[in-house]
Amino acid sequence: MIMLAMVLTSVGLPVDGIALVAGVDRIFDMARTTVNITGDAACTMVVSNLEAKREAKKS
Repeated sequence: MIMLAMVLTSVGLPVDGIALVAGVDRIFDMARTTVNITGDAACTMVVSNLEAKREAKKS
């Protein structure tokens, strides 16, 4: 947020816009976190299934 304030000031935009960005960023952050966790869980399931098939093949 501090860097955003500096950028807004250097560009000549009002610093009051930070409150709007902070309020909306929370929603986007939750969406990014959801996508990240879903992707991690999907990859974990794929690797787990591949490992199970590999172990079954060895036996």
